[in-house]
Amino acid sequence: MKNSKIGAIIKNDLERSIKNKWFVILNICMLIFTVAGLNFNSIKSLFEDDEVATADQMHIYVEDKDELAFEKIEKVFELDKTVTVEKKDSVAEYENSSIEANKILVKVNKDETHYINVEVLSKEAVSSYYIDEIEAVINSVKDTMIAENKNLTEDEIKVIKENVTLKRTMLAENVEENDDSMFLQIISNYLIFFVLLLCLNKIANTISQEKMSKSIEYVLTSITTKEYMIAKVVSMCLTIVVQFVFMLAYLIIAIMISSLLNINTMTLQANSNVDAISPIINFKSVGYVVMTLVFMCLTTFLQGVIQAVMSAKTTNIQEAGNATLLLVTLNLALYTIVLALVSPIKSINAITYILSILPIASMYFIPAMFIVGQANAVQIIIAFVVLVASLPISVILAQKPFKNAILDFTNKKEKKIDGIEKILSTREYQERMIDRKESSKKGLVIGMAVILLLVLQLVLGLLVSVFLETISNKITFISQDNIYLILSCIIFAVSIYLPYLLLKAYMPKEEKKEESKEEKKASLIKCIKYIAISIPIMSVIQMICSFAIEKMGLGVNVTDTLGLFNYSGKLSTVLMFIQVAILPAIFEELFIRKGVMGVLKSKGSIFAVTLSSLVFATIHMNTSQFIFAFLIGILFGIVRVKTQKMYPTMILHLINNGFAVISALFYNHTLFIDIFTYFTIAINAVGFCLLIFMLYQKVMELKDKESIQKLKEQLDYRKIKLNLIENMFVFKDFTFAVTVVLSVTLFIAIDKILTLM
Repeated sequence: MKNSKIGAIIKNDLERSIKNKWFVILNICMLIFTVAGLNFNSIKSLFEDDEVATADQMHIYVEDKDELAFEKIEKVFELDKTVTVEKKDSVAEYENSSIEANKILVKVNKDETHYINVEVLSKEAVSSYYIDEIEAVINSVKDTMIAENKNLTEDEIKVIKENVTLKRTMLAENVEENDDSMFLQIISNYLIFFVLLLCLNKIANTISQEKMSKSIEYVLTSITTKEYMIAKVVSMCLTIVVQFVFMLAYLIIAIMISSLLNINTMTLQANSNVDAISPIINFKSVGYVVMTLVFMCLTTFLQGVIQAVMSAKTTNIQEAGNATLLLVTLNLALYTIVLALVSPIKSINAITYILSILPIASMYFIPAMFIVGQANAVQIIIAFVVLVASLPISVILAQKPFKNAILDFTNKKEKKIDGIEKILSTREYQERMIDRKESSKKGLVIGMAVILLLVLQLVLGLLVSVFLETISNKITFISQDNIYLILSCIIFAVSIYLPYLLLKAYMPKEEKKEESKEEKKASLIKCIKYIAISIPIMSVIQMICSFAIEKMGLGVNVTDTLGLFNYSGKLSTVLMFIQVAILPAIFEELFIRKGVMGVLKSKGSIFAVTLSSLVFATIHMNTSQFIFAFLIGILFGIVRVKTQKMYPTMILHLINNGFAVISALFYNHTLFIDIFTYFTIAINAVGFCLLIFMLYQKVMELKDKESIQKLKEQLDYRKIKLNLIENMFVFKDFTFAVTVVLSVTLFIAIDKILTLM
C-alpha cells in the first residue's frame, strides 16, 4: 500500500512538473535555440542572395605547383556558395598574424618520404568542417599515389598512411582556451543551474501549497513524513532526467534538420544516417554527459532534501519563493567559482581539488575539470563516494525538522483571495474536464515513451559504432559482423522494453479472471481462427502496398539499400533471424499492442487501434515501411481487441517478418524456396476460405433486427464524432507535440538519405 501511495505521489508531481506551462515554454525556447544554434549559418543562407558574397564567405587559397590536390579541393567545395577556392603562386605573403578570419591558406608540395606534404594556415576559430574536407582530399591523393607506386612494401605503405597528413598552424592574438571544451563547460553549467533553479522553486511551492491547504495532513495518514519528503525529492530528480531526455531529442532534431539543409553537400555512404551525428560522439563527450547527469541527479536529491526542510518552515507562498534564494545563491556562487578556477591553461591547486570532492560543489567542479582534462580517476571516485554517502545522512538529519515544521503549522489570519472561479456544479461538465485531463495525460505518457525509444535507439546505436571501432582489432574469436548483430539485438530489446515499462506504469490494472477448460478451449480456437484469417489479409496488404509504392515512386527498398542481409555464416543467419523476426514480434508487440493500446484502452477500441498503428508505423522511420506498417498495425490491433490475447499478434508479426527474412536469406536455394512458396500459398488458401466462412456467418447474424440495430448504434456517426473530439486532447500535450516534431524530422531525414544512397 505504501509503495503504491509513494509511487502515485511521484507520478502526480512528475506529471504536474512536465505539464506546467513554464516548463513547456522553457522547452519550446530550448528547442528553438538548439535548432537555430546548430543551423545558424544554414538558416541564414536561406534568406541571402546566392550571388552576393556575405561576411561569412570563406576564401581558400591553394599553392600547388605540382598540381596534386587543387582540382579536387575545388570540386569538394563547388556546391557550397559560401566558399571560394583560388589557386595562388605563393601563399607566403599571407603568413602572418594579421590574416583575416575568413581565409584558409593551403600549401601543397611533394615530399620524398611522405609523398605529399601539406601545410594549413588559418585562425583558430575557423570551423573544422573546412579542415576536415581538405584533409579528406589529401588522404585521397595520398592513397592514389601509393596505389600508383607498385614497389612499396606493406611496411612502407603503413608508415606513409600513419603519418600526419596536415601540418596546421592556427593564428590568433590570444589563444588561451580550447573552444569546444570551454563552450561545452559553460553551456552545461548554465543548464544545470537553470534546471536546478526551476526544480528547487517547484518543490518549495508544492510543499508550501500542500501545507497551507492541509492536504499534506491527509497524505501523512497513509505514509510517513520521511516517505513523503523522499517522494517529493525523487519526483524533482526525475524531472531533471526527463529534461535531459528532451535535450537529447532536441539535439537529434537539430542534427537531422542540419542534415536536410546540407543534404546536397553530404557524401553518402551505407551508414550516412549515423555519420551525420557521429562527429559529435566520442568517449570524452559521452563520459562528460553521463558524469554530468549522475552528479546532477545525486546533488539535486541532496539539495531537494535541504529545500524540503526550508520550505516546510514557510507559512505562505511568498516565503516559499524566498526560501529558494539561499540554495540558488550557493549554486550561483559555485557556478562563478568554477568558471574562474577551471580552465585548460590554469593549473589546479589543492584548494580546487578539495572543493571538487565536496557535496554540491562536485556537481560543478568534476564535470568541468573532466572536460578540460584536469580530473583524475581517484578524484572522481572520492567525489562520487562522498556525494552518495551524504544522501542517507541528509535524509536522517532532515527527517525530524521536516516533520516538526510540517505538523506544527498554525494558520495565520490572511485575507481571502478574491477572484477564485466558482466550480461548475454540473456533473457532465466535471466529468468532461476529468476525461480531457486524462486524455492529455495519456498523450504525455505515449509521447514520452516514443521519445525515449527513439533517443535510446539512436544514442545506443552511436555508442555501438564507437565501441566497435575501438575493439575491432582486439577481438578475434568472433567476427565484427557478428559482434555488431549481437549488440544490435541487445540495443533493440533494451530501447523498446524500457519505454514499455514506462507505459506499463500507466496501464490500468486488469483483474485476472480464472477460465474454465471450456472457456480456455474456446479462446484458443478463436485465436487460431483470427491468426488463420489474418495471414491472407497480410498477403493482400503486402501486395497492394508494394504495387502502390512502386507505382508512386515512394520510398526505397531498405533491405537492399542498407544491406541488411549482406552477412555470411550460420551464426550471422541465426542472429539476423533473431533481430529481424523474433525480437520485433516480441518487443514491438509489447510496446504497441500491450503498452500503447493498454494506455488508450479507455478511449475506445477504434481510437486505440488507430493511434497505436500510427505510432507503430512512425517508429519504422521510412516511407517504404510506413504505409504497410500502418495497415498491418490496424490488422494486428483488431486481432488484439477481438482475442484479448497477446500471442496471436506476436505469432502474426513473427510470420510476417520471418517470411521476409527467409526469402532474403535463402533466395539462392531454389528447391527450398519453391517448397516454402507452396507452403505459404496453402496457408493463405486455408485462411482465405475460413475468412469467407466467418464473413458468411456474420452476414447471417445481421438478418436479425436486433443485431442490425446494435450495429447501427456502434456505427452512429454522432457518437463517434463526439468521442473523437474528446480523444483529440491526447494530441494537445506538449510532450506529444515534441514526439511529433522528433518523429517527422527523423522520418524525413532518414527517408531522404535512403533515397540518395
